[in-house]
Amino acid sequence: MIMNLNIDLTAGLNSRIREELAKHTPSPPNTLPLPQGTPPTGNPNNFLELGPGWRFLRMVLKSICLVRHGSREKYGDVKVTESKSFNDPSDWYGRINGPDDQLTATGRQQAQELAAYLSSSHPEISAVYTSRHYRCLETVKPYVEMCEHDGKAINFRLDMGLSEWRRVDRKQARIPSIRQLKEYHPTLDAQYQSLCNPLGHENLDEFYARNAYFLANLIQSLDNDPDGPESALLCTSASNIAWMARILMGKCPKNSMERDFSVPAISFYKFARRHVLPVKIDAGEKTPLGYPRVEWQNGISIGGSWEITHNAECNFLSTGSMMLWTPSDIPKSLSPSEALQIPEPGSPNFFDIQELNSKNSTAMTGPRVETETTITTTAVEVLV
Repeated sequence: MIMNLNIDLTAGLNSRIREELAKHTPSPPNTLPLPQGTPPTGNPNNFLELGPGWRFLRMVLKSICLVRHGSREKYGDVKVTESKSFNDPSDWYGRINGPDDQLTATGRQQAQELAAYLSSSHPEISAVYTSRHYRCLETVKPYVEMCEHDGKAINFRLDMGLSEWRRVDRKQARIPSIRQLKEYHPTLDAQYQSLCNPLGHENLDEFYARNAYFLANLIQSLDNDPDGPESALLCTSASNIAWMARILMGKCPKNSMERDFSVPAISFYKFARRHVLPVKIDAGEKTPLGYPRVEWQNGISIGGSWEITHNAECNFLSTGSMMLWTPSDIPKSLSPSEALQIPEPGSPNFFDIQELNSKNSTAMTGPRVETETTITTTAVEVLV
């Protein structure tokens, strides 16, 4: 069949011509075709109109990368029950598995190796989002510093939506202040507003809902940003990674403890976007805790379809795979009173501990004397 491909695309095209064009006409650069009949939702500047029946969505975000934090100082799938009394909160905090511990020496080495791997193998990453936990900040900081040293523009942001599972059996550390964040890394965007915030204690369904809502907001905001990154790196805890991987794949196993995704320390995951659809967030329908519902199950993913190209990649680590986490010990349900009770952010974060220790080391001049200041606690945690 002979046909002229130099057709005025603004003119009416019959279905047969469109079929032939589909065989010979590539998508415009940085775009993916939308199915016919897709409504023009979202930012109108993100769409290219190439004649009747031909609509392309400008695809800013092409891939999402996930990485777990490195080996942490007090890690262990161990239940800790301890009751102690100290006059110095930092002593109590340091003797049990706290929610905001730092990386081990091995973990810091892993973070350096991650930085080298990302710089050489994934140069398209130009945005880094991290959980508020210190171990996650420590994990991605060497990569951000390497980018800045090489003159590469990188957005470095902390997002509460990446916080670890807000379970009823977990204590919560205070959120780092803007001052603490800027002192830790001056180029971290401390004015950035999180896309999602944990709303209370989360059971299994609420944890799914929070991760789905965060991903939907992330994909939508980056698609609508003409200067947005081609690829974004998210650093968080193991359970978040397993759940976000399921959400991006559109698969929700009947048994939530199915070992479909195992998550070692500093393991790397990459999801490439193969098909694009506008993100849909149903603000009118919410979970009992208050997260807007986002459709993602039964093979339907958020913002189109995603293919996993790197699954628990650890080959770049000299330590190999270690500190493996798999879905387990999952609270099936919580009573309404438990779920809606906002967790107390009473525990000091890592920056608080460092500042307190620094003050104590300069102020203490004699033997320690027990005072009326007492902290008594019982903590039961499974750390990820």
